[in-house]
Amino acid sequence: MAKIELRTFEKSDFDLALEEAFEKALKRAVKEFINPPKSNDSDMFSRKETAKFLRISLPTLHDWTKEGLIRAYRIGNRVLYKKADIDQALNLINPANRRGGLSC
Repeated sequence: MAKIELRTFEKSDFDLALEEAFEKALKRAVKEFINPPKSNDSDMFSRKETAKFLRISLPTLHDWTKEGLIRAYRIGNRVLYKKADIDQALNLINPANRRGGLSC
């Protein structure tokens, strides 16, 4: 990032520097919008990591996978879960605000 020395500058120099800074920032934002960063392997979790994240046991995770509540991916002998699929499996519960309402 370019530094501007404020001691000896003219208004036109400041305007030019500010315009260049905005132009660079805008170009960077457009590039990131058009080509978003790709997800990497850190978005994949093992069975143990997924169970720990969801605070459930491995047999429960196996049952949820068989029931289709959460998607799993097999690579060789490994079973992996994507972060997006884990987040999608989590549902928001909106309990009724009044007494005697519907329960979860």
